[in-house]
Amino acid sequence: MRKLGYALLATLLLATSTTVLAQQEIGARATPLQPARRSPRIYVGPVAGYNRSLHSSSFQSVAGDVLCPTFTSGTENGYYVGMSFEYLLGKPRESKSSIIARAVYNTFPANFSQGGDTLPSLDPNTGEKYLSAIEHTAAIQYSTFDIELIYKLNLFNSSFGVVVGPTAGFVVGSDRVQRMSIIDPDNATFEVVPGVEYENFNRTQITARDQIEGRAGMRLAIKAGVQYEIAVGRILVVPCAYYNFGITKLSDADNIRVNALQVGVDIRFAL
Repeated sequence: MRKLGYALLATLLLATSTTVLAQQEIGARATPLQPARRSPRIYVGPVAGYNRSLHSSSFQSVAGDVLCPTFTSGTENGYYVGMSFEYLLGKPRESKSSIIARAVYNTFPANFSQGGDTLPSLDPNTGEKYLSAIEHTAAIQYSTFDIELIYKLNLFNSSFGVVVGPTAGFVVGSDRVQRMSIIDPDNATFEVVPGVEYENFNRTQITARDQIEGRAGMRLAIKAGVQYEIAVGRILVVPCAYYNFGITKLSDADNIRVNALQVGVDIRFAL
């Protein structure tokens, strides 16, 4: 009887320890008061971040004027905001990879600047004429609505992951303003010509205000980067960084291509 009692006690202890381990692995068993939860496979939530736009180009300050400088590169700060949908691949509790779809609004602005030019100007008080130092600038406001399809793989059995995938962007805006500004001497202005737009007390002349010539209706790109998942209950807070490489050009006529460095945060809620 004593041996049987020891055997029953050992069996009870084994069963208890197995139950505890099972609960740690898959959660508490379902009860009327505490139903069991399955590991989530789907996460959805908002995304937002910062864009550092990197434009390359070859358009002139004044189109068709061979004496005017050519803008070759420009950059500026933009942003992105949208929603994401993540689907874990494989068994959810063991999954290290997923497919992430995003719908994102992006702004990719750029400012261009070229100096070293001289043009005639005058003193508005005396009528004296000068050769003034000129700075040529251009500002582009470029925005897209993007659909992204990203593959994520967590490395080294950790929460650190790499991501890569294509994006297709529908162009929302592509406004451009080009200017010539007198930077020296301080008392000089442009001689006013009817029909030409001026700013800054006639020290700045608007040379173009347009939608970019030959602009494409879509922007195709490849995104690649890294992310880190921080679990807060059934919510994932995911800091991330990407390089967004434009495959297609904004404009073939002006040879404008747009790339970007992107840093942001995804908030993903388990469903």
